[in-house]
Amino acid sequence: MRRRPFFVLFGKELREQVKSYRLLILGLVFVFFGLASPLLAKFTPEILKRVGTDQGITIVLPEPTAADAVTQFVKNVSQIALFVLVFLTMGSVVAEKERGTAAFVLVKPASRESFLAAKLLTLWLCGTGAFALSAFCAYGYTAVLFPAPSVAGFVLGCALLLLHVLTFVTTTFFFSAVARSQVVAGVLSFLVWILLASLGGLGIVSEFLPGRLLSASLETALGAPLPWEPLAGCAAIIVLSFSGAVLAFRRWEP
Repeated sequence: MRRRPFFVLFGKELREQVKSYRLLILGLVFVFFGLASPLLAKFTPEILKRVGTDQGITIVLPEPTAADAVTQFVKNVSQIALFVLVFLTMGSVVAEKERGTAAFVLVKPASRESFLAAKLLTLWLCGTGAFALSAFCAYGYTAVLFPAPSVAGFVLGCALLLLHVLTFVTTTFFFSAVARSQVVAGVLSFLVWILLASLGGLGIVSEFLPGRLLSASLETALGAPLPWEPLAGCAAIIVLSFSGAVLAFRRWEP
């Protein structure tokens, strides 16, 4: 029995992520920041105190807590680790158009929608797997260095942080589908990233932006209720980004 084209493409994408070592690199980056975040939260105040003492300056800092470790984890994932994931995503479609492999695949009995969906699902799966490893390491090390935070709250906060990550992966995927080069796709992705971050002070509008998920993930991890506004905003951005990628790819002529 023949497999459906989508599953064939999905298997191909997974194999490419493994063979190209992208999955390994992504996993190592996320695990590193998962382990480093509690360490930075624990020992940065002590390092600053010692540096101040050497310079004849008295630095008084509060004792670090589990909340500091969670805050550091959110910052690291939402900035440096996300940067790496966006970098790996920006060539997902446009690179295949440049090499001509996309035209070769589309000659087969595979729709353009299946081609894009298989790629995006693979990116989501790899990103989620790397993030899950990172979160596991971060919670475990936090529990060693500090009183352990609530497991349920931490998991829920991580789910919000993951949604933030996947939202920007999807917008980068959109630009990879519409751009003519990987550089253009990457630049446009980071410009949108900066633009959405700069809109954080627009009152009620900011409640629906992906950036709100960062503070929400911290609050939820520490026991606050789950906000619905950024969930709705990110869901809308994901749907619009993938729909836009499909429309643009339909017009592309090999």
